[in-house]
Amino acid sequence: LDQLVSCQFTLVEEIPGFEWTNPPANNFIDELVYEKLRQLQYAPSELCTDDEFLRRVYLDVLGALPTLAEQEAFRANQSPDRRAQLIDELLARPEHAQFWALKWGDLLKLQKSEVAESGVYKFHRWLVDAFARNMPFDEFARQLLTAQGSTYDNPAANFVRALDESTEAAETTAQVFLGSRIQCAKCHNHPFENWTQDNFYGLTAFFNRMSRKPGMRVEEEVIYEGREGEVVQPRTGQVMKPWLPGGAALDEHAL
Repeated sequence: LDQLVSCQFTLVEEIPGFEWTNPPANNFIDELVYEKLRQLQYAPSELCTDDEFLRRVYLDVLGALPTLAEQEAFRANQSPDRRAQLIDELLARPEHAQFWALKWGDLLKLQKSEVAESGVYKFHRWLVDAFARNMPFDEFARQLLTAQGSTYDNPAANFVRALDESTEAAETTAQVFLGSRIQCAKCHNHPFENWTQDNFYGLTAFFNRMSRKPGMRVEEEVIYEGREGEVVQPRTGQVMKPWLPGGAALDEHAL
């Protein structure tokens, strides 16, 4: 029940003759990956070939393969940092914003059944613009999670519109922004993760006052913060305060 705490252990077998090759790190992500690989005694992969790089970077950034002309132009570039140049060029292309807006649309419930046809158009254009402007991720999350007002005038509010109940909002938010499924903690403390019922309903408390009403235009909704909407932990009967990972209980307006 509530008397267990889960812990994960990684047991590494000593590999005879293992030597770390000290590969160069291009950024802090490389440093973190190399630190873990060294701990697990995995030698990092060799640098991929130009053809492999070309295929991967086009699929990752644009969702499409390079044309023959683009392949030939890359091979003709003799600059030592031609890979970095190509990455910058692809990130600046409009296909990048459109491709990643489509991927994030799946995560954010961008569906006609959830936000109506007008909401799909408005929300999709907002996502495309966010990626085209390289909106920082913290601002991206903040605008989605705190959006209020008309779903026409503030398209980010369609994220809240797509979440019919506060428990669904907590579950979706945890999965999208925390990378964790917390549904198990709705009925009992999670048996394999450090999520309790208090955590679940504390996170739910952030969304329980998010209300909606019809707007003046066709398919428009207005998202606003209601004056009521306490969340009660069903097992203990305790009124929950908004909670974030790390155990901090926050005022309802702190986010």
